[in-house]
Formats: sequence, structure tokens, C-alpha cells
Amino acid sequence: MEADKKELYDDIIEAFISAIKKANADNSYSLSDMYVCFKYDDLSLSIYDDMERLLLQTTIDAWEPLKSESVDFNEVVISTLKDVLNSDIMKKEFDTVNFVGPFSVILIDEEYEQICELITIDKDNIFLEDDFFSKIDKELDDFFEKLMSDVK
Repeated sequence: MEADKKELYDDIIEAFISAIKKANADNSYSLSDMYVCFKYDDLSLSIYDDMERLLLQTTIDAWEPLKSESVDFNEVVISTLKDVLNSDIMKKEFDTVNFVGPFSVILIDEEYEQICELITIDKDNIFLEDDFFSKIDKELDDFFEKLMSDVK
């Protein structure tokens, strides 16, 4: 199973690197966003620039085992894409992109409607995950409970 996961990650990384190289080849514009469309029926991944021009389209066959095993395949796709985009390899690749900050990679559906934001990069700002405040709230509650436990 780990070999399948590694193959999947490698295929997705290769797709994004190819799309980034194609975008970097055209020096006439700077990206502000990159759009990713995943078609579940044929396991194809399409990557577009912010002008809706196709940068890359490929089939990711390594999704097939996960598609049949997963109860919520949509969540698996989102989670996998986020993991790949937050990898050290992709962070180095995104450093080569000529973009206007903040730069986002956004998952879209076939009608070009936004499903979710996969990653946001801005060299001047730090963006926190959506669940940051719920996590910090729980950590503060746990800390306070431990701190006050000797008073009881």
C-alpha cells in the first residue's frame, strides 16, 4: 500500500512540476492563482493558470486503488493534494514561480466552481489552516486544566 501511495504522490508532483515549468516558460505574465480540476470518472487531473489556460492534463492511474477503497473519495483527493502541495519538493518548486502574492492553488469542479483552497503562499504573510483556532482553543483548555489541577 505504501508503494501505491508513493507512486500516487510522485505522479501528482510530476504533474505539478510540469505545469509550473510550462507557466514559467511564458515570461509575459505572473500567476496569482493556479486551478486544479480532478475528474473522478476517468481519474484525470487538469491544471490551469489564472487565465483559465490549460497548463497540463494527465491521468493519474494510481488513484484507482484508493477510489475503490474509500468511502469519501472526494476527501481523499483533497487530503492527498494538500499533502503533496505542502511537501518540501513542492515548496521549492513554488519558489520558482513568478507570482503575484498571495498565490493560491484551488481545487475546482468541471464547471470551474471552487471546491476548496488547497494551499496559499505569500512570501510576506503566513496563512493559517482553517482549523487552527479550534486546535489552539483545545490546547489552551488542556493547558488551563493541567495548570489548575493542583488547586482543586
